[in-house]
Formats: sequence, structure tokens, C-alpha cells
Amino acid sequence: MNRPVLDSDTAADFDIWILKDPRHVESYARLLALWQSEELDAALSDKTWSLRPSNDDGDAKPRGLRGLRRMSWARVAPAAAAICMVAAICVAAPRWLEEQSEFSTGHGQTRTVVLQDGSTIRMDAETRVAARITPWSRDVELVQGEAFFDVAHERLRSFTVETGNARISVLGTAFDVDRIDKDTRVIQVYRGLVSVEAGVGRQWRLPAGSGLELVGERVRSLTRVHGERPGWMEGWLEANEMPVSQLVRKLNRISRRPVELADPALGELLVTGRFPTDDPEAVLEAIAAIHELTWRDAGGRYVLGRQG
Repeated sequence: MNRPVLDSDTAADFDIWILKDPRHVESYARLLALWQSEELDAALSDKTWSLRPSNDDGDAKPRGLRGLRRMSWARVAPAAAAICMVAAICVAAPRWLEEQSEFSTGHGQTRTVVLQDGSTIRMDAETRVAARITPWSRDVELVQGEAFFDVAHERLRSFTVETGNARISVLGTAFDVDRIDKDTRVIQVYRGLVSVEAGVGRQWRLPAGSGLELVGERVRSLTRVHGERPGWMEGWLEANEMPVSQLVRKLNRISRRPVELADPALGELLVTGRFPTDDPEAVLEAIAAIHELTWRDAGGRYVLGRQG
């Protein structure tokens, strides 16, 4: 349960197990109290690990565990008791302490929600998320759109975001996830460290200032992640070597007139820049200038195409 990345099957199995028998709650609470104890930290960081006889029988004991062996259960019991009490309430009435919520935004709208644990989610336009918070897990699914997560740090519960083909896991950090379409995910980290798992055996650790673009089986690293939050929160579209097709999809979440590509192949062209979200014509003008294209107002929609 304390691994950096926890797959959904394991989390579901744990939920079933912890609620099955009150004795499981007590066992988990005792192990958790030990796991989080200062004595265990001290024992694991002790540099004097060596085997030496510790009694007259000559049994070998690692010296680094002396502090742990002396640990008083009286110091651990209060934490364990509190965890037992919370979890026991969940066994009796699990819905009392389980928060399951869905949030969404419409075209051109943004929204900020605060979860039960204090984490905040800032949602861009046409975004939908589903959150499930329990005393032992924090799981969010980004169903569609883009969201910026500012996660409250907790030592016990990791915070996971499911995006269909990728799973992001953190303890306390700030990052942005854009689910552009069914195959494309863009993750950018602004504070802390996140772990991204996509498929079997594919895992990345992203520090602040970096990001990742997942398009099916293809992966592209992003290195120009600056500032404390994504630009869209301040009225800007930021393109970091972004394909035109992605930029158009993001623009269409907020533009009063949809943008279309006269030739789908134009969607593969890359764009880097910072564009105002409230002026789609300025965005189209910039794209046209970068790649020698042209755009026109086609009566209720914009069309981006080639010159001539």
C-alpha cells in the first residue's frame, strides 16, 4: 500500500480485505504504526549494520535494529488506536467516511474544487473528473479534458490519477494532466515528483520542470515546464512543441466558433508559443505565420489551411 505506484486491482483487493473482518483493521493499524514510527526510520538509516553476538548463545543480531527492539508500544499505541477507530467506523458504516464525487465544466468554463483531504483540482473547460476518497486511498479519474492537481501531502495515502491509458501517482505535489483524446495524454509537473505508469513495464519518474506526452505507444519527454501553474489558469494557451491538432482541440474547448483543419496532415505540424485564450483569431494568425498557412472565417467556424 505504500508503493509509489499502486495498481487499481491491488487497491480494490485491499478495500475488500480491510472491510471483511475487524481483525484486519487492527492488523493493518499495527503495521502502519510500525511503518511510520521514528524507530523504524532510525533503524533503516543506521550505518552500523553488522552481525554480532547479542547474547550468551551467540545469536547474531543486526545492531541497527537495537532502537527498534527497544521501541515502546505505548508510543505506537495511540496512533494505532486512532487508525483502528477510524477504520472500525468504516467497517460498520463505510459510506460515512467515503467521498465519491463527480465534477464537470462546460464549454469555456473553469472550476476549482477542494477534496475531502484538502487537495484542490482546477478544471479547464469541457473537463470531467470523478474522485473517490477513503481513509486509506485517494483516487481520481480524469474522464476528459484538462485539470491541474495541487495535492495535499500525506505519508499514508498516495494520490492517484487515472487517465485511461496512464496512471499517475504522487504523495504531495502539483501537476497538470491533459486528456486530449482517447490516445493522447500530456503530463506536466510544477512541484514535487510524480510517477507515471502506462502499460506493462513502462514507468517514469518526473521531477518538477519536466513532463511527458503519451500518444498510444509513443512517448515524448517535455523539458520546458516553467512557473508554478499551467498558463491556461491565467488565460494563456501554452504550446511546448505541440502538434497543431492538439492546439486546435484545446482552442475548441473555449472558442465560440470551432476551428477546423482544411487538411488533416496540418495537425502534425509543431508549434511552440504562448497564445491568449480569449482571442482565437490571434492564435490562428500566429500558427499561420509560423508555418506559412492561412485561415478564414467560414461563417460560424474558422478554417485553417494552406496558402494558394
